Amino acid sequence: MKCPNCGCEMAEDHLYCEKCGMEIQMVPDFEPEFENSIIETLSTVAEEIEGNSQVLEMANKENEVRIKKDRKKKSPSFLSKERGKNWLLASLITFIVVTVAAAYVIVFMYHRFSVTYQIEQARKYAEMQEFEEAISYLERARQLKDDSADIVLMESNYYYQMGEKQMAADILIQLVERGKLEYEDKERAYESIIYIYDEEGRYQEINSLLISCGDADIMNHFQQYMAMTPEFGYESGNYDKVITLKITANTTGKIYYTLDGSNPDEESEVYKSPLFLESGEYQVAAVFVNDYGIKSEIARSWYIINLIAPDPPEVLLYSGTYHMPTKIEVIIPEEGTVYYTIDGSNPTKDSLKYTEPIQVPLGKTNFKFVTISEEGVSSEIISRSYDFSFETDVTIEKAVENVKQALLERKVLLDLQGHAHGIEGKYVFNYVTIEKISDLGYYYVLNECIEDVSGTRQMTDRLYAVDVYTGVPNRLIYDENGQMGLISLQ
Repeated sequence: MKCPNCGCEMAEDHLYCEKCGMEIQMVPDFEPEFENSIIETLSTVAEEIEGNSQVLEMANKENEVRIKKDRKKKSPSFLSKERGKNWLLASLITFIVVTVAAAYVIVFMYHRFSVTYQIEQARKYAEMQEFEEAISYLERARQLKDDSADIVLMESNYYYQMGEKQMAADILIQLVERGKLEYEDKERAYESIIYIYDEEGRYQEINSLLISCGDADIMNHFQQYMAMTPEFGYESGNYDKVITLKITANTTGKIYYTLDGSNPDEESEVYKSPLFLESGEYQVAAVFVNDYGIKSEIARSWYIINLIAPDPPEVLLYSGTYHMPTKIEVIIPEEGTVYYTIDGSNPTKDSLKYTEPIQVPLGKTNFKFVTISEEGVSSEIISRSYDFSFETDVTIEKAVENVKQALLERKVLLDLQGHAHGIEGKYVFNYVTIEKISDLGYYYVLNECIEDVSGTRQMTDRLYAVDVYTGVPNRLIYDENGQMGLISLQ
């Protein structure tokens, strides 16, 4: 290889000419124009990232001046050597600047566009109780990922800790209104909103919020805060039977109702059990108030009940005075059941049920009979008055005393007051009627009850019969054919 300066032949692997001392370049000359181009490019990058273009522009001008001076000063023999040094220096500077700029850009891009970074910064500032700064980072995170429920819930929590409860609730409401949430996230959002409203006693707003959400699962989950419109067990209409009307609500509280169509309120009747609607017209209105005082809308329904009353019972024994044991026989209509009373009160389904002829009791009695259909409709009430007297040698009181004495002698009773082993309270014996037992005569019929310390009586299955003339006590029994028989207690 020849020296480019003097043309002398050079040995291989030598970097200097032995004759003229010229340095041999192994790479092309670094042109000043190319160097200027790199600096201009770096200047633009720095201007976009940091706004420091003026610094690089001044560096660029200084470099141009330096290059011009170098060209004037350098002698031809050392020009190539100086150019090589400049190229190495410029290359190093360029590498450092580009590396630093790239690192800065990477960090800058991470800080600006990383959701994770924004959240980390928000948590850092929240730990220092600087919630406004924390929220500013979360706002940036929401811009980058606006469908994240976790970010909104975190931001709501920071607003809450700042005392901005309404703002905390508002951003959650905006979140659920967008309608892009999974059920678990939606439930968490509603739970936070309701917690804030509950804390401030804004129960009516909770009710409105849940009703408008349109999600049956959410409504069911928080139904204790809701006051849904009451529901009726029957639809409005005409009916030919007694209606047992049930009114239901979605949770605990009170239902108030009226039957005349007027608006119910807390002063109206409280619904406690089904309403029995018999013949007539009813305009039922109901409102529900839950345990938080939230009032529902008023529910309304109307009913027209057209019932056909059953035939009254036919009582064959007329009212009058009787001196011999007599039974009252009643013909039961085909549809319905006959009930009766003996104290003059009007009979109902809770009264005594007529199943067989009734022995007229001693003394004066006022019987009332009625037929009640399956639909609960009552017939006309039939009344009968009886005055039954019967000449006997033994009074009812004596008959009761004789039964107690016989049981005492058999050691069934401990005393004549009716106390006995194995029971709390005592036995009492009540007159029922006078019966004629075929071929045996007339007897007082007594039933047996256990009376507890509170005075409540419960009837046993034992009956006693005492001869009205002799006073002899007996156990009264019935055979398989229903015929009466006696077992003597003496």
